[in-house]
Amino acid sequence: MADMQEIVESGQFPRWKLYLNLYSRNIVANILGFLIILLLNYFTPMTSAWLRKVLFVTGDALHYLLLLFPFILVIIAVLQFYFQCPVCNFLSVRMKGQQCRKYDPEQIRRRLLNLPMILAATNLLVYILVPSALILSSWCLDLFPMELKTAALFLFRAFMIGLITACLSFFIVEDYTRHVSIPKVFPKGGLTKIRGVVRINVMRRIRLLNLAGTLTPMLILVVTLGLVVLDVLQTPGFSNQLAIDIFFFSLVLCTVFIYIGFRLNLLVGHSVVEPIQNMLQVVEDVEKGDFSQQIQVVSNDELGELAEAGNKMIQGLAERERVRELFGRYVTPEIRDRILTGEIPLDGEKKTATMLFADLRDFTRYVEDHTPEEVILSMREYFTAMEEAIREHEGLVLQFVGDELEAVFGVPLETENHADNAIHAALKMRQLLAELNEKRNQAGKPPFQHGVGICSGPVLAGNTGSRHHPSYALIGDTVNKASRLQEMTKQFDCDILIGQKTRQLLNTRVSTEAKEATIIKGAQGTITVYEVL
Repeated sequence: MADMQEIVESGQFPRWKLYLNLYSRNIVANILGFLIILLLNYFTPMTSAWLRKVLFVTGDALHYLLLLFPFILVIIAVLQFYFQCPVCNFLSVRMKGQQCRKYDPEQIRRRLLNLPMILAATNLLVYILVPSALILSSWCLDLFPMELKTAALFLFRAFMIGLITACLSFFIVEDYTRHVSIPKVFPKGGLTKIRGVVRINVMRRIRLLNLAGTLTPMLILVVTLGLVVLDVLQTPGFSNQLAIDIFFFSLVLCTVFIYIGFRLNLLVGHSVVEPIQNMLQVVEDVEKGDFSQQIQVVSNDELGELAEAGNKMIQGLAERERVRELFGRYVTPEIRDRILTGEIPLDGEKKTATMLFADLRDFTRYVEDHTPEEVILSMREYFTAMEEAIREHEGLVLQFVGDELEAVFGVPLETENHADNAIHAALKMRQLLAELNEKRNQAGKPPFQHGVGICSGPVLAGNTGSRHHPSYALIGDTVNKASRLQEMTKQFDCDILIGQKTRQLLNTRVSTEAKEATIIKGAQGTITVYEVL
């Protein structure tokens, strides 16, 4: 099987091999079913002449089966070709790395998942319908004589072949599709989402196995003994009562053990299905973010080991989620998620963005005049309000340094209107600061004042810091200018200053007032800055 899978994955798997592999498995199931019934028929305890006939004597039920079996195989082969043809053609094209336009992929997926059940049902129906048609034609058209007893035995034997063949075919074909076909058609899974598929759950599989291993042989035994008893009753010198007693003993024995078998089947099924259902429920809860759930371990078999492994996995996921949440308190969730998924280049990336710096005025004196608890609480209230305004306009707070805040718009989450977003965020910050000061005035606390500097241009973004303590930061002249503009708000006695590049990038109408050309530390010449009114 491993060699076959390597050939399939390499794409060098001709179409005729796909047909042959499916054909061989279904046809072998048919031959095995026929040989089993042939073997049972040969060793049946027959006592009369008509039951002791040689295998090829004309008129015997087995004789009709031997003559009809090749014809049945041909019918099954033709029907199988019809059912598996789309699947094999689709797989053949896909294995060559091409797209199959002839068939709807959804239809192929549905056919592939249903194929084991389709072939099993086809086998059973053919073994019922073809012998029934032969018997009816022999009686209606009087083509060849067939006694009622022979017809009953013939039909029963054919039904048993069909039943055995259907069970064998289902499990053999399904095993092949699971190892070869399904991985190619469902490379990313998703089998449970396909509609129109007959779902054979674990309980049904166990019942099907019970049917194949318990009910079928018991049925063969009871019917065969019944036919033998009917024959013995016509044999002179044989104890009829003994034959009847043997038959009823066998009938009771089969009934009792069939009942016990189904009850045990039910118990075993529940012992397998219930832990699986419990696991599925816990997995659904974990998928929703509830990591407090635990899988109930009720056995020390493979299911118990799987449950224990599942609980360890849930604990690991819960720990990772706690780390993720704690990490998100030190950096913004957007940066956190991009760092954890490896989307932020470690070597940096050049982007065009808008930087925003905000700084509280006269905060040093405020720290000296108030208790540490009051200072920390006031800073937290201020920064929470400012961060709310920045996030509302798709901005990203990079860091809080003392009483200063640094934010960026357009990096690492790209936005086209990053300049507009920064301006509107600053206006929102102005509004929220006014509301915060109103609350502070009511509480008898001094109001806050701040200055906001905004500048747009190229920046270098990436993980800086040391190897063991990386830090996501932005570097470049744009960052320095934004910081200088924030400091210049004191010079021009305003709260929001923007650079010329930012004003040029604006797509929305914002009231601004140009200030006199000034020199910015670190920049060549004078530049024009604008106050946002």
